[in-house]
Amino acid sequence: MAIKEEDKITIDQENTEQETEENKEPMGEQSGEEAPTQKDSPPDDTPEANKQEDQEQDQTDIRSLEAQLEEAKKEKEEYLQSYLRLRADFDNFRRRSREELAQAARQGKEELIQALLPVLDNWERALETAGELDKWRKGVEMIFQQLKTVLAEEGLSPIPTVGETFNPQFHEAVLREPSAQPEDTILEELTKGYLFGEKTLRPSKVKVAAHDPDLASEKEIE
Repeated sequence: MAIKEEDKITIDQENTEQETEENKEPMGEQSGEEAPTQKDSPPDDTPEANKQEDQEQDQTDIRSLEAQLEEAKKEKEEYLQSYLRLRADFDNFRRRSREELAQAARQGKEELIQALLPVLDNWERALETAGELDKWRKGVEMIFQQLKTVLAEEGLSPIPTVGETFNPQFHEAVLREPSAQPEDTILEELTKGYLFGEKTLRPSKVKVAAHDPDLASEKEIE
């Protein structure tokens, strides 16, 4: 059976393609090439993953800072309210203290006036009396002693002067006079001074000695 020319060409082409495929397989084995495989998924340390992680960390830091800011605002408000309460309490305390001091001063004055009222009564009786001069003087002296007693009970006392050594804490030297007395001895009291407790309420005005040896010798001779 005779093969047509066209069929022969077709058979030759198929044989040629088959040889070509057979020749490709050994060449692939000889060159050590491997068949392509499916690519693995990109690792986590890619720039895109790192960027996402940074964004998440930034969001976490922002939330933490916002929470700290809110806490600081809350503490500031608590401190402010505490300060305002303390300031109000201090203002009230200062006002009450002033009122108590003023009340204590008024009460002290009232007590002193109450103690002086009997003296005032006696002065009025003395002025209304038209008796003998000696009796009237004696009555005035009694009133004077009564007044000194009241003031002494309140803490008032006279400052000693004549014969004492001058002390600038209690005395005020108005005059100096040559004398046989030791230097700075008080010779005369010009205005009486007073102590209120241990405080010098008013210094005594005095005349003090300026020691003169000649006068001292004359006194010794006498």
